[in-house]
Amino acid sequence: MNGTSCSGNNEDPFANAKAHYNPNNCKHPYHAGDLPPLIENNGFSYMNVLINKFKLDDIIGKVIIIHDMPDDFTTQPSRKFWK
Repeated sequence: MNGTSCSGNNEDPFANAKAHYNPNNCKHPYHAGDLPPLIENNGFSYMNVLINKFKLDDIIGKVIIIHDMPDDFTTQPSRKFWK
């Protein structure tokens, strides 16, 4: 289940964001919700991605999470988020 809200609770401020977008139940890093890493430059990032993992209508209204640690493309990402 994918969330549509960035809200949460005291233990997990983004609990309602739910899990990665993964309609085909693929293992990490092959699920549709995995996008390429952001590259930061002086506190700014820009991403322009052309992929065939989903259609725009599939993700309209979904939450996008940016993890605070780099992805090793092997282990399932943790629920550590920017605060």
